[in-house]
Amino acid sequence: MTGNQFSWLATAFFLVFSVSQIPGAYCLARIPVNVYLGCNMVLCGIAVACTAACNNYASIMVVRLILAIGEGSIAPSLSLVTMKWYTRQQSSKRYGIWYSGLGVGQIIGGLVSFGFLHVRRGTFGSWRGMFLTLGIINLIVATWIFLCLTDNPSSAPFLSSSERSYYVQFLTTENKTTINTYRFRPSQLFSALTQDVALWLIFLISALCSLPSGAITTFSATLITGFGYTAEQAALLNIPSGAVSITSSLLATWFVERNVPRSLAILVLVIPTIIGGALMSFTHSQAASLAGIWLINAITPILIVAMSWAQANCAGHTKRVVYNGMIMIAFGIGNICGPQTYRAKDAPAYWPAKVTILVAAALSGVSTLALLAVYLRRNKLRSAAQDNGLETEALDIPDTKISGFKYMY
Repeated sequence: MTGNQFSWLATAFFLVFSVSQIPGAYCLARIPVNVYLGCNMVLCGIAVACTAACNNYASIMVVRLILAIGEGSIAPSLSLVTMKWYTRQQSSKRYGIWYSGLGVGQIIGGLVSFGFLHVRRGTFGSWRGMFLTLGIINLIVATWIFLCLTDNPSSAPFLSSSERSYYVQFLTTENKTTINTYRFRPSQLFSALTQDVALWLIFLISALCSLPSGAITTFSATLITGFGYTAEQAALLNIPSGAVSITSSLLATWFVERNVPRSLAILVLVIPTIIGGALMSFTHSQAASLAGIWLINAITPILIVAMSWAQANCAGHTKRVVYNGMIMIAFGIGNICGPQTYRAKDAPAYWPAKVTILVAAALSGVSTLALLAVYLRRNKLRSAAQDNGLETEALDIPDTKISGFKYMY
């Protein structure tokens, strides 16, 4: 690839990723998660495996766009499953656990890439073998999702009838919303988009934190090889990025589990990202710049903390799906803008891109404080009285219509 083709490959991927959230949100509201996620995982497997057959830029672009559709379903699906199985207090740890898989993937991906780069036998390129292998693994995982993933406790085969009834009642009472519905309510969609300022602040936080992570994920190997390392060495030197992502994910989860406000968890994660951006932007030491590349990955879990925060402060099945979709659209927009800051004419230093990462991280912290202020004000205005005896938690209505709903910080 030449010029800005690599940037546009990443940009096109996340453009399709973002657009796919619109039909994806409707599908998640209407069909079981295991069916929706399983189908998209099959799509991912096919796209990854077909990458092995690519011979030019156009063919790589096509399979990447197909992969974008499949990947766009993963986080919203897992988020919905988490909120259907756990209470608002319990969900944060589960978000952190499955999102830390991103860091695990970075580590395993670096090792797999390093291993296949040393396979030099035959005319079948080592990178083709890698993509074919990963595609087959995706298809195996998709099969497991179809057969084993249970949408919610009411359909769990490993629970007795009485256990299902008890668990469903417990969750609807604790979360103040139903978990057993597949109805799409347009009224919740329109009210969320036009009347809920919290949604747009969550959207802004998600976009701002995704810009640095998207940029560094796409170009970290390029930046490292720019220090004079080989492709094999760059693959290994990228592994600490995954370790930082896992550590920050578990740290954020640990904070929330101990009743540290989610807003504070986000602000804590912003600090090492700002330090990393400063090291990349204002130092001339390769060691400091490399440390900066690793530290920027601390911002990655902010997306999942924001998602768990939004879901904990949201009621109504359709509204939850809309929140998930908007957060993933913001994630896509951040990843569209991030790679575009790395322009060929700025190589090899890419100073404007590095400063952009620093500014975006700082603004995500400011947006978090604004959202905290919104939730504080809402709780202050709320009456401590319950909903006149109505069991609103068993109804599919949004949080703004439940006077006893208390927002978490």
